[in-house]
Amino acid sequence: MFTSGSDTASPADARKLALAFLHVHCPDVDADAVQIVLSELVTNAARHTVTGFWSLDLHYENSHGDGISLLTLRVYDRDVRLPRQRQDSSLDGHPLDGRGGLGLTLVEKLADQVSVSRTGEGKTITAQWKLP
Repeated sequence: MFTSGSDTASPADARKLALAFLHVHCPDVDADAVQIVLSELVTNAARHTVTGFWSLDLHYENSHGDGISLLTLRVYDRDVRLPRQRQDSSLDGHPLDGRGGLGLTLVEKLADQVSVSRTGEGKTITAQWKLP
């Protein structure tokens, strides 16, 4: 498990540390996809929370006989507002006009599974990848 937070690392630091974790624990994962998802979620947490607080957990679990391992990335922040997708959030042919709102769509395209849940003081966004 790898854990980081805004109190000990910047988003760039978290990306570098997570990449090192991936190389050691799950070299078969699409590290670029994981880094993009991590960057999107951590940057949004830092940008949209009043305190800029975020926490990142990256966890790799070996398969338990079924041949599939699981990489889980969780980003927690203290903003209770859930992410909102733009109504025109298709990435295909969409103009990059600077309005934002495309991050969750991008995350959903790059991860095998994505969930958003409210916590007592904020929210957690979880992205998962199944690995052979």
